Amino acid sequence: MNYNNDYQIILGLVLALMIFGVALELRFIAFKAVLQRPVSALAGLIGQTIFLPWITLLITLVLDLPAGIELGMLLVAASPGGNLSNIITHLAHGNTALSVSMTAVSSAFAIITLPLNFTITANLNPVTHAMISGTGELHIDNIAIIKGLVVLLLFPLALGMAIGNFATKAAHKITPFFKQISSVAFLLFVVVAVGGNWKVFVDNMGYIFLIVVFHNLVALTIGNIIARVFRQDPYNRRAITIEVGMQNSGLALGLILTQFQAEPNMALVAAFWGIWHIVSGLLLVLYWRKFAPIEGSQV
Repeated sequence: MNYNNDYQIILGLVLALMIFGVALELRFIAFKAVLQRPVSALAGLIGQTIFLPWITLLITLVLDLPAGIELGMLLVAASPGGNLSNIITHLAHGNTALSVSMTAVSSAFAIITLPLNFTITANLNPVTHAMISGTGELHIDNIAIIKGLVVLLLFPLALGMAIGNFATKAAHKITPFFKQISSVAFLLFVVVAVGGNWKVFVDNMGYIFLIVVFHNLVALTIGNIIARVFRQDPYNRRAITIEVGMQNSGLALGLILTQFQAEPNMALVAAFWGIWHIVSGLLLVLYWRKFAPIEGSQV
């Protein structure tokens, strides 16, 4: 694949800009409500860190796909929530504060949950076990993850909320600008990234892409079902569904490039996830915007 490390830096900056724009509209009272009733966040985290990785293992055992594809699916499923879930939840009129909380917590615990879930599930699958048995366990750079969280999530979130809560008038003025500029920048990034790998994407469109679409549908379904099991209202259900269905495929791709010598099938799974979960998320936005969530039910 034609993957330039500069892409990750540019995407990181764009995502930070988008998070900042969303954070401008977040108020402390929303997070206080989440902390007062943590069941909502717990529901999403259970779906994301327990059900998704293990149901993905069952899927790989049933489908019996090439080892690289199955390994890529297991790694993506073990990854924490992606920052884009906050944007999509915001656009879908879901509980953005809950979404941000779940992303932050799942990302922080990824130091433990990612290697644990990935190592166990990959070794329980005979095909993937044979592929990784010679390379040893997956090693995570804890410092790099912490730095990434600070740059991509914590810093823009804290700065945006500080301005939004303590300089409300200024926030109202600059929010439209940041929303527009970040959206345009992200669209340009996607166009350039896909264009640079167009032949690779087209050659694999009919096979790996369909697997990714199916896997993402499973993830979204898990999120929606567990939200219903925990009796969450539509406002929270949107956030939980999106959070479980949108993984940090950028992190997965980075690990693939450094730990697995950019294994082609694994890289394609992560790359297709990075594109498709945006599309599926926006499709949900279009659908959900026809139905307003219940007013006054935000926790």
